[in-house]
Amino acid sequence: MSMPPRSSKPPCSAVVGNLFLIKMGLSPGDQAITEAEQACLRAKGLTQQLLTFSLGGAPMKRVMPIDHLVHETTTFAVRGSGVALEVVLAPGLWLVDIDEGQISQVLNNLLINAKQAMPKGGTIRVCAENLHVDGVSGLAMRAGDYVRLLLSDQGVGISAADIGKIFDPFFTTKPQGSGLGLTTSYWILKRHQGYITVESQPGQGTTFAVYLPAAKQPDVGPAPTTPMQAGAGHGRVLFMDDEVGIRNFAAKLLPYLGYEVECVADGYAAVDRYLAARESDRPFDAVILDLTVQGGMGGMETLERLRAADPRVVAVVSSGYSTDPIMADFAHYGFAARVAKPYQIDDLRDTLASIMKRAQGMQ
Repeated sequence: MSMPPRSSKPPCSAVVGNLFLIKMGLSPGDQAITEAEQACLRAKGLTQQLLTFSLGGAPMKRVMPIDHLVHETTTFAVRGSGVALEVVLAPGLWLVDIDEGQISQVLNNLLINAKQAMPKGGTIRVCAENLHVDGVSGLAMRAGDYVRLLLSDQGVGISAADIGKIFDPFFTTKPQGSGLGLTTSYWILKRHQGYITVESQPGQGTTFAVYLPAAKQPDVGPAPTTPMQAGAGHGRVLFMDDEVGIRNFAAKLLPYLGYEVECVADGYAAVDRYLAARESDRPFDAVILDLTVQGGMGGMETLERLRAADPRVVAVVSSGYSTDPIMADFAHYGFAARVAKPYQIDDLRDTLASIMKRAQGMQ
């Protein structure tokens, strides 16, 4: 499969950012802008599906509850389809340690299959429950605690001849299908130490079971988001990205959130501005570094030079490539946090709030 070069930038970041800026000047209920923003994020998800399949897609995990993700993904997937949705979540579901975007991708792939299996309509039932798997369960996965998601449809079902091939790359029974959705889902779950099974009878519908390992530590992810508030932040941020549209977005959003910001196009400029700010006694509290800079110094080398000058630098890595190992294991490479592109505004806001506490506590 021919893939874009590493220097090619995912196109959605500036679009999503500027949609948000438009929303700031509109009524909160402007549905057209909200749906355009969501559509762009879904388009980014399709691109990531190809990248995940072809390049490996190391998960960017965080500990979180599964219920909100299930509700959000299922509701969006069936909207306007004429298919009914029933969601049943058991009380007290365990936390899971997942890449939210990748697991959303899995659910969306399964929901698309379910809708296509019911061209005349029907009901998709989604259930979630806690489950302990022992060593004699017959499932090809390790014993332990899991959150199991069951997605059932009332569709045409899968034939006995096809059911053993549905996770094979490029296998599809649909004239316009890519044959990537279920294969990608299988590999995403495998990299999460999870599992997927399927049961089906022709004419009687299909049920997929998704197993996600329960988290072994308390939730350390961002706190649940609250409505966007202007001016809540405090501190100086150096923002480095080679796309002018993204720099313009950051130059407007970060002051709105309460931060003083300077934007630069590459790592060389970032190092110069960081050192000059220190010498002028107006240091930056944090830096946000684009991982991949076309024709310039990217985020990893920039961080190395900044740490040589200031071992206490607080840096956030930013990228549209969730497949990059630095995004998956940012702390190992010396970053304090990560923000994926296209930016989801609540994630950017919460990440900045968290690292500013750390940065200002070191002063």
